[in-house]
Formats: sequence, structure tokens, C-alpha cells
Amino acid sequence: MTPPVVCFFTNSCGDWGGASRVLFTNLWQIDRTRLTPLLILPCHGPIEPELQARKLRYQVWTPFTEPGSPLTYLRALWKAWRFFRREKVALVHVNGSNAWRPAELLAARLAGIPVIAHYHVINHHPSPAMHHCRAAIAVSRYTAEQSGPPGLPKPVIYNPVNLARFDAGHSLRDTLGIHHQAVVVVFLGQVREIKGVADFIAMARRIDHPDARFLIAGECRDRSKIPDSYTPEDLLRMAKGDTRIRYIGYCREVENVYHTADIVVVPSRWQEPLGLINLEAGACRKAVVATRVGGIPEVVEDGVNGYLVEPSDVTALAARVTTLIADPALRIRMGEAGRQRVEAEFTTAPIRAFEAELLRHIPTHPQSTRSNS
Repeated sequence: MTPPVVCFFTNSCGDWGGASRVLFTNLWQIDRTRLTPLLILPCHGPIEPELQARKLRYQVWTPFTEPGSPLTYLRALWKAWRFFRREKVALVHVNGSNAWRPAELLAARLAGIPVIAHYHVINHHPSPAMHHCRAAIAVSRYTAEQSGPPGLPKPVIYNPVNLARFDAGHSLRDTLGIHHQAVVVVFLGQVREIKGVADFIAMARRIDHPDARFLIAGECRDRSKIPDSYTPEDLLRMAKGDTRIRYIGYCREVENVYHTADIVVVPSRWQEPLGLINLEAGACRKAVVATRVGGIPEVVEDGVNGYLVEPSDVTALAARVTTLIADPALRIRMGEAGRQRVEAEFTTAPIRAFEAELLRHIPTHPQSTRSNS
């Protein structure tokens, strides 16, 4: 008997961004004797060769169809309904939340297929479509507690980390011309004001250790679309000529950035839902200095696998990083503690919990398997 088909709608065509990395980490390791995954991509993209290599079925779709042109909406509704019936879909998983009223979700409802969402960010203002979901998986307790709508079940399932990927990383020091005695402090993520990039640079300028090097890795986004984004020129201006501070651009192989680092800094100013960077740093045995915001304290235990400071407290940030720069044994000890915690709580356990949550919402007697195409 074929395991029930779960249709996964994603909002990207690659594994960039935390939400996409989490979904693909789950899909690479999901137990296909229990579930049959069917991935829906919004466009063609770089993830396709890996999907093909892993023999994971997928369909190139479009982004969700929202109300607009009535004819376009009805066509999308009919297309999705026929697709769900033809593929014998038992459950729809949406890797995100808060589309307004997509035709695809209405089609699932008309076909009697349960829908669950995945809250990778806090949902302060749930859309009408969220009222038709059975549940919303939350990536942290903080995310579950802060999100709506009231009454919707929000099981907490932490993000998993693929240890094999991060174990396979290598240092970029030779490529970047950084000597091996240097202590490398890294910021990794979106280069935006809410991520605390300005605080990272201000911190770096306060630390006068001659062997310290500071790398910023991430994408400078389009400011017309994301107003709080920084440009490479902004970063140079904030560095004020300090050549130890360097922007290395977007790195798809993020594991290599972690292997280049001695210390990872997560200086977010906003309430991070969880902070995947903290988990990935732990997987690579790196000590973390992060801000005490959102779900980060659920991952970083102050004084054990890293340090926590208050957001925008550049003085405290510099003090903690300086302590780690001066104490290699402490860095190693915290890095090992981070790795142990990731191995225990953030590898296979979340994937098994994810499978169980999906199965819980699949009807005992799924819809008719007869094709209606």
C-alpha cells in the first residue's frame, strides 16, 4: 500500500533562507515508508537537480493565486482541484502563512483535504485563510505564543539541522587571504537593520585585538522592496576604513562560512522566531554571541553554548566577543556544548515529530483514489 501523499507548497525554488532550508532538511530525511512527499515549486530553480537526484517528486507551479481576476482565480481553483484529485493528495502543508485567500487552499478545502501551515515567523495578523487550517506548526514556543489566530493548535517543532551538510564544510580562509592565526568573527544572514548589522560593525570597531577579523556574509537586498536593507557601500561607510571588517557577499554554501569562523555573532534587533543561525553554528562547533530576543534563548543557553546580551547593547556584545577572542579553550568548550545540544535536540527528533504531526491530520480513510482528470 502506497503511503499517503502529502503536498508541500514552498515559496522558493532553492534552499536559500531559513524557511526553505528547514523544509528541505525535513524532506531529505522524511520516512517515505510512512509518507509520500510531493513538492510544489513556485518556479523553476536550482533545487531541481537535487530533487531529481533524490527521486523526490515535484511539480513546478506558480505562486499562490490570490483573488483578483475572477477568471484567473477560477482557472487556478480548477487546476488545483484536479491536481489534488489526480495525485490522491491526503494532506497539504504550506511552508509559511498568511496568504490572503489562495485558490489552491480553497481547492483543498472543496476536495476535503486538510491543510496545515508552518509558522517560520510570528503571525500577528492572521489572514482569513488561516481559519481553514487544522494547525500551524511553530518553530519555537515564542512563535507559538505570539501568533494567531486564537484557538488554532500551534504545536512546537524546532527546526532540524542536517549534520552531514555542515560536517562537510571547509574553511574559506585561504580563498579570502586570512591567516590561520587570525580569530574570525562572523555575521551571517540578511544584511538588514533588523538583523543588527550596524551593531556588529560598531562592535568590531571597538575590539582592537590585532588578530581579529570580522566577516559579514549575506545578501544585500533591494532597498526599494526591503527598506531596511544595507548596500555594500553602506557597510563600507559604517566600517570607517577599518580593513579588518569585510563584506564577502552572499554565500550559498553557508557551511563553509561557519567553518571559516571562530565565533558567530547573531546581533538581531527584532524578535527572531528561533534563529536558525544559532543551530547551524552549534552544528559546526562554534561559540555564539546572540541577543536575548524571541526564540533565541530556547537555543542558546547563556554561559553554556554561547552568550546572550540585550539587543543593541554594543558594549556588552564587544565584551563577550573579546572574552571569547582571548580564550580559545572557552571557545572550544562552548562550541562542543553547542554541538552536543544540536545532536540531542535538533537533528532527527524534530523530523520524527514533523512526520507524526503530518500523519495526525491525515484522515483514516482518505478521499477516493479514483482519477477525475
